[in-house]
Amino acid sequence: MKYLNLKILIILFASFIHGSSAQDKTGDVDKKLVLVRIASLNTIDSNEEFQKNVQLVQQQRSLAAQLVSKIEMSESDKEKADLQAQLDLLQKKLNENNQLMFKTYGFSLNRNYVLTVEKSHIHMWVTEEEAKAMGKQSAESKP
Repeated sequence: MKYLNLKILIILFASFIHGSSAQDKTGDVDKKLVLVRIASLNTIDSNEEFQKNVQLVQQQRSLAAQLVSKIEMSESDKEKADLQAQLDLLQKKLNENNQLMFKTYGFSLNRNYVLTVEKSHIHMWVTEEEAKAMGKQSAESKP
């Protein structure tokens, strides 16, 4: 993937993760969902940073769910209190990171997304002589 120059479009798939449909507050289920572009990542580095940040908030959410399970299974009040303190700190950081992701990319853990590859480049290894010949050939074929 390092050799592909990807321009990634992040497209909002307007449905909630928890299975809710596109209902408004009146319960209108006849509304159609549409895809809306919310951000473009124009470099490999920006794409990698986005992927890393998404992975981070998803891991934090997963860890929070694990802590909730541990709290529910714990029988000791002290252990529950310790786990709850950890959960409170994690939730605060997760909320901060989720808000930052929304400000930066329009991304939130409350939505589902579709990534589309708009453009990619294919590279191959060649000798310097082949590269020069290809460069000349490319320059000559341009109008």
